[in-house]
Amino acid sequence: MPEASRQRLGRRVIAEALHHTGADAVFTVAGGHFLPTYHELGRLGSPRIVAARHEQGAGYMASGYALATGRPGVVLSGAPGPGATNLVTAVANAQADSIPLLVLSAQVDRRYVHRNILQHCDNVGLFAPFCKRSVQAASLDEVPNLIATGLQLAASGRPGPVHVALPQNLQAETSTAAGPLPPAAGKSASPAVADIDEVLDRLGRSERPAVLAGHGVIRSGGSGALAALAERLGAPVATSRSGVGSIATTHPRSAGMLGFYGTDTAREAVGSADLVVVAGCALGEQTTFGWRSDLFAGGAQIVQIDADPSQINRVYRVDQGIVGSAAAVLDAIGCRVGWREPWFTRRPVRTEPQNDPARGLSAATVIDALNRRGPDGMVVSADIGNHRLWVCEQLDVTRPEGLLQSCEFDAMGFSLPAAIGAAVALEGVPAVAIAGDGGFVHTMGELAVARDLSLPVVAVVFVDGALGILRHQAEAMYSEDHFVRLGPIDFAAVARAFGIEARSVADHREVDSAFEWALSRGEPALLEVAIDPEEVFPPLRTKIEQRKIDLMGR
Repeated sequence: MPEASRQRLGRRVIAEALHHTGADAVFTVAGGHFLPTYHELGRLGSPRIVAARHEQGAGYMASGYALATGRPGVVLSGAPGPGATNLVTAVANAQADSIPLLVLSAQVDRRYVHRNILQHCDNVGLFAPFCKRSVQAASLDEVPNLIATGLQLAASGRPGPVHVALPQNLQAETSTAAGPLPPAAGKSASPAVADIDEVLDRLGRSERPAVLAGHGVIRSGGSGALAALAERLGAPVATSRSGVGSIATTHPRSAGMLGFYGTDTAREAVGSADLVVVAGCALGEQTTFGWRSDLFAGGAQIVQIDADPSQINRVYRVDQGIVGSAAAVLDAIGCRVGWREPWFTRRPVRTEPQNDPARGLSAATVIDALNRRGPDGMVVSADIGNHRLWVCEQLDVTRPEGLLQSCEFDAMGFSLPAAIGAAVALEGVPAVAIAGDGGFVHTMGELAVARDLSLPVVAVVFVDGALGILRHQAEAMYSEDHFVRLGPIDFAAVARAFGIEARSVADHREVDSAFEWALSRGEPALLEVAIDPEEVFPPLRTKIEQRKIDLMGR
């Protein structure tokens, strides 16, 4: 027998490799091809196995886990073929937003690939465009190394997904190779002294410095260094959408989010600065108003810091580029820069409610209540749609990953499973998932996971009866809309069918008490909120005008 000869069966090798990574959780949808490995994982007892209801949900859960902890999330598709294709959107989203994931996909028995075998798909080719590395294990002996190095690579440099396909026949093979390898913790190199000297020289000659912070600041653990630099330098800090939380929105130096849906203060701070430190920000379409040439003041110096060298000088000419960890560079600058008085002291002004109470609530009213009633340390995830425009401006975000979003891929259905992943990672910490009635249905089956695990997840569904942004855009362009209206769904009844308590909220006087009730339960709850369907977030009009030009040439 294998055990007598000190050989180990493949199913045990794979399970032990995951066990020895130190990962807290694996998010998965089980598949028949890998039942032996699931059995071994169950016997080992760790990592924790979180059984999602759909592979896309599992991928978003792993992403929420990674965003909340800063550690790679692990997702396992137990079924080849459709299990892998169902997972692709979540992996593409992770690549776009620099979320570290280890993606393990089951593959069919490689001995029969050319016999029209059931559920075969080229998983390596499928995931390759969205991963830092996409490989298939060629032998059982190399599986532990592929898993350990996959985790290392996912977290290094610019974080992202790494994919390893595991043929099912590996589970029945045996190995006498050395035991599992623990991932090695990587450490960013210190920035070159000459680079820091040059930045300090530029700052010394500037009178109006500002910082534009992106998600790279958060991913590198640089929020503390950013706040310290802003305080010493007296510099305003604008953020990209994915950078919201890199500095607390309540911080005196926070100018808010820059871009189509951002604040006037962020635009003014960046546009009037004579030197802008762009830290961990990709300068994408949303942040730059569609790459406006006048985003920065004429003659302003640009210093760009990024872990990914391909981002530097990609769109805007920079005067100095530094490849490296945003946290390390900001810390090195902050330790040596002198104290200055702030030159820009304006603070963002939040948009007042734009609703007609007779038609429904304002998103601003709901988020204001969440700010007041939400406990310290709460995590909020926001889906795609009208509600998120309000969330990014109105929500008090006081921890680096206090707001979880799908930013550069804009994937609907992200918020609920991401909140579940965060709640798994941060035991006992309430997670609030805000979604519109269009996006929530994409992954609402994952309510079952929140119920099964008794997680403190509050789902908030904004109901306006439409794909709101598209409806407002269509009406502005054509004075009518087609195919964007949504039929009614009783989301409170849906939640109750899952065994989750729910309330419907339609009166502004009920909002505070509804959040108090939902957040005090310590278990899943759902709030169905009736939003005025005619309420338009004012900055959306800027985006609509740009969209008209892009789509219609005028």
